[in-house]
Amino acid sequence: MAILRLLSEEVFDYSQDQMTSTKAKNLKTTMTQEFSSIFQLCSEVLNTANQPALIKATLETLLRFLNWIPLGYIFETPIINTLLERFLDAPETRNVTLKCLTEIGGLQIGPQYSYDEKLVVMFTETLTRVAKIIPLSLDLKSTYMNSNSRDQEFVLNLALFLCNFFSVHLNLIEKLPNLDYLTHAHFYLIRISQIDDREIFKICLEYWTKLVQELYEEMQQLPITDINPLVSMGVTGLSNGGAPHPSTLANYPLRKHKYQEVLSSLRTVMIEKMVRPEEVLIVENDEGEIVREFVKESDTIQLYKTTRECLVYLTHLDVVDTETIMADKLAKQVDGTEWSWANCNTLCWAIGSISGAMNEETEKRFLVTVIKDLLGLTEQKRGKDNKAVVASN
Repeated sequence: MAILRLLSEEVFDYSQDQMTSTKAKNLKTTMTQEFSSIFQLCSEVLNTANQPALIKATLETLLRFLNWIPLGYIFETPIINTLLERFLDAPETRNVTLKCLTEIGGLQIGPQYSYDEKLVVMFTETLTRVAKIIPLSLDLKSTYMNSNSRDQEFVLNLALFLCNFFSVHLNLIEKLPNLDYLTHAHFYLIRISQIDDREIFKICLEYWTKLVQELYEEMQQLPITDINPLVSMGVTGLSNGGAPHPSTLANYPLRKHKYQEVLSSLRTVMIEKMVRPEEVLIVENDEGEIVREFVKESDTIQLYKTTRECLVYLTHLDVVDTETIMADKLAKQVDGTEWSWANCNTLCWAIGSISGAMNEETEKRFLVTVIKDLLGLTEQKRGKDNKAVVASN
C-alpha cells in the first residue's frame, strides 16, 4: 500500500518537476488503465481487513488516488458507503476518512454526470455521523484547547470538509427542502471559527468571505434604487450609499434569508476576531502591561483586511443587526461584564473597520453613541493603563 501511495504521488503530484511530460503522460495512462486491479485490492482490504495499520495505510493510499481516478470508481461503487459506515466513527481512522470525503466533496464534476444525489447523501450522512462525535451544542472554543492532537486534527479536517464541499456544491444543500443540514453545517463552521487558532480561523474566513460576497452580489442585482454599493472600504464593486435597511429586502426571495441566524452569529464572530489595524499604537504586551507599539506584521494586516471585508459585507446584508450587536457589546464594556483591555481594543477596531458601510445619518448617530460610551468609560476606569486603552480607541 505504501508503494502504491508513493507511486501515485510520484506520477500525479510531483511528475511535473521530476520527469518529461511524455514520460509522465505514459505513466499516468498506464496507471489509469491498471487502476481496476489496484482499486479491487483497496476495496478488498477495506471490506475485510482487521489490522489497524493495514487499514490506515490503505485509506492513506486511497486518499492519494481520489483526485485523478475515473469518477465511476467513486460514485458507482460502494466505496463512499464503506468510508462512512466502517471508518468515520472509529477514532483511529476518522481523520484520514474525513480527508478522503473532503477530497471527494471538492471534486469538480461536469454537467454530463448525474452524481448530485450521491453527493448530497454523502454530505448529509457525514454530518449526521459528525454530530455523534462533536455535538453541535458543544462549546468548541473551550474544549479544543484541552483536546488531544488527534481530536484537534479532526476539528481542522471538519473545517476543511465543510469549506471544500460548500465552495463547490453549496447549491445542492441550499436546494434541499429541509434546511437543517444547511443551517447545522454552517453553525459547525461558526463554532470552529470561534476557536483560538489563527490558521483554522483563516480557513473558515476564506469561505465566509466568499459566501457573504455572493449574498451581497445577489442583493445588488435587485432593482431597488436605494441599494447603493460601497467603495470607500476599497472592496471591489462597493460605493458610498451605505447599507440598505433590512426591511427593504424582506420581501425579495434572496438566498441571504436562509442564513439569517448564521449571519447574525457570524457578525459576532467577526467582531470578536477582529485584529489590530496597522495604525494602532497602544497594546498589551506579554507581561500584561500597556505599551506603545507600531505594528507592521504583514500577516496580521492581511488578516485585518480580510476580516474587515467580511464584516463590511455582513453590515450591508443587515446593518441593523450589526449595529445592535456592536452596541450590546459596547454596553457590556461599560457595565463591566465583558471588560478587558483586549475586548475593548477588539471591539473598537471592529467598529472602525466598517467606517463608511452605514449611510451617513446612521453612522453619525451610531458614532455619537460610541464616543459617548467611550468617554464615560474613560471617566469610569481607574488607573493610567485602563484610561490609556480607552482613550486610544
